[in-house]
Amino acid sequence: MGGRQGRRRLAPLAMAAAAAHLGFVVLGALQVDLREAGRLGQAAAYYGALSGADSGYNFFAPSVSALPWARFQVTDARGRVISDVLESGANHEADLRVRSIVALFMTEEDESLRRSLAASWAGKVLARYPGAASVIVRLEVCDLPSMQEYREGKRPTWGLIYQAKLVPRRRFQAASRAKGGAP
Repeated sequence: MGGRQGRRRLAPLAMAAAAAHLGFVVLGALQVDLREAGRLGQAAAYYGALSGADSGYNFFAPSVSALPWARFQVTDARGRVISDVLESGANHEADLRVRSIVALFMTEEDESLRRSLAASWAGKVLARYPGAASVIVRLEVCDLPSMQEYREGKRPTWGLIYQAKLVPRRRFQAASRAKGGAP
């Protein structure tokens, strides 16, 4: 009996949460930018981005572009280059979330935040390769031609939209000490 009463108490809370999420979905479909509504609006926009509620659900519209793809070129101590990606391939849903986070990079206008995101991704990749000398972060997007353009001979191409080379902090500090600078 205690379980049933507990569920009855949680039901209004669950209904309110579902209604709030549905409200964010509607605002996303209407392409309402919540970031301009102060801190609460920024928090709501963040929730919408993480949950997908801000996507507008126009996946098949002609104006929808392809998601960017993050690729990494890791150079080891011997100069050998290894290619890697953030997605693990172990879980489809987790890989979709990673791709969505990479897509957020495209909408971010603050260059210092974009650089921080790239550094964070590079750190994740460098953790897989402890002896790496550097990593190049490349964000690319596949330019898909329309069906008419395809019939006319145009083929998909990858376009570079961002690139940065990062080195592990320990290598940067060692190089700085070698040049007589402060670590």
